[in-house]
Formats: sequence, C-alpha cells, structure tokens
Amino acid sequence: MNNKQQPNKDQELEQILKAGMKPLEEEVDDHVSQEWFEQFVLQQQKEIKAGLKRDLLLFMFIASCLLIILSLTLLKLPALFLLLQGVVFVGAVMFSSLTFFKQVKKI
Repeated sequence: MNNKQQPNKDQELEQILKAGMKPLEEEVDDHVSQEWFEQFVLQQQKEIKAGLKRDLLLFMFIASCLLIILSLTLLKLPALFLLLQGVVFVGAVMFSSLTFFKQVKKI
C-alpha cells in the first residue's frame, strides 16, 4: 500500500462512518440544558451520600455486635474464643491461598 492510497482510504472510511452515524445523531437530542445536568449531578451526589451513610451505619452496627460477641466469649469461655480464632485464621489462609492461585492461573 503506498502513501497516496492511505489518505484516500481514510477519507472513504470517514465518509462511511459519517453516513452511518447521521441517523443516530438525528435521533439523539444533543441539546441538554446546563441546569438539568447540574440538577442530575446534585441528585446523584445526594443518593451516593445517603448510600454511604447507610453503609457506614450498617458496618458500625455489625462491627459492634462482633466485638461484643468476641469480648463476651473471651471473658466467659476462653476455650471457645481460642477455637474461634483458630477457625478464622485457617479460613483466612485458605481464602487468601485460593484467591492467590486464581490470580496466578489468570496470568
């Protein structure tokens, strides 16, 4: 392919793409007001903040419950506490190993 044919093919491709996109561009309203866009962004930000607050409260509640359960277990039944610690440690090692091996297999 020589250099004279390349610009010609590029122009042909550009014309084909423009012709194909023309009906789509006619259907899409590209006249979006700035006010509507700002309102949309503000609404999305409010929804995200509300979701974050809800998630944070849920996290704090679950963390508090777990801490209470673990502290009561430690104080009342130390053997059960140590057993739970061992089970959690083994589970964490297994989970980490499986995730690591899955990532290694992807590569």
